[in-house]
Amino acid sequence: MSELTVEQHQLLFDYDQLLNTISDALEYLEKNIKEEAAPEVQQVFQDVLLALDKASTSHEQMVALFNEDINLITLIGDFHDVVKLLQQWFELETNEEKRQLLVEKVVPAYESWRSQMQSYVKPYIVH
Repeated sequence: MSELTVEQHQLLFDYDQLLNTISDALEYLEKNIKEEAAPEVQQVFQDVLLALDKASTSHEQMVALFNEDINLITLIGDFHDVVKLLQQWFELETNEEKRQLLVEKVVPAYESWRSQMQSYVKPYIVH
């Protein structure tokens, strides 16, 4: 791949930061979702959904940027698997069930994926 433009570099830098922010938000949810959860918990969950949507939009741009690199496409497929896990949230009735979903499935899957995706992106954003 040729040199990145300033805009492409900024896209990847912002994307990397977005992945960290999602990680922080999931950690917050893990620690704060209780049967009597504060209203902030629902707002953070909504923010996670918006951030995941923004990441998905970035993926479209990245596929074009990296000429449909098979490694990137595989990582994007793995991202969709994490999102599918999180969709189970809507089927659960109690906050304890939701917390368990986060602790046992979503967060470990997301963190594993995030590590791999950041390893893919880092060489392009480190000076």
